[in-house]
Amino acid sequence: MPRWCPRLAIAAAVWCAAGISPARGDADPDLRLPPGTHRDPDGQQISGRGLRETTDFLAAELARRGIAVRQIGPYAARGAWLTRFVSQTPSTPWLAIHVLRTSGKTLIFFVPRAKSTTRP
Repeated sequence: MPRWCPRLAIAAAVWCAAGISPARGDADPDLRLPPGTHRDPDGQQISGRGLRETTDFLAAELARRGIAVRQIGPYAARGAWLTRFVSQTPSTPWLAIHVLRTSGKTLIFFVPRAKSTTRP
């Protein structure tokens, strides 16, 4: 039987709660990320800094760009720490940015905005 992994459990919960798949590309913004941020072989963005430094960097970058967000957290959940930035600016391609600290890594996830399904 596979061992329970908190990092995967929280990532799956974030994706399920947001109603999205873990696919990337559409929501990846034209947004500067903390120095040292890189993609791992699975395509996840890993910050080169801790949760607080990453959160502070993103908050300052969003303010500099004039993107209004609501910051939720940081808060602890099942051994991991999470900070969320929920966009209040309709023109962003992403609805939220999740910064997750677990297993000694700080991960950055961009939640894509739902596509409009207006009918004529």
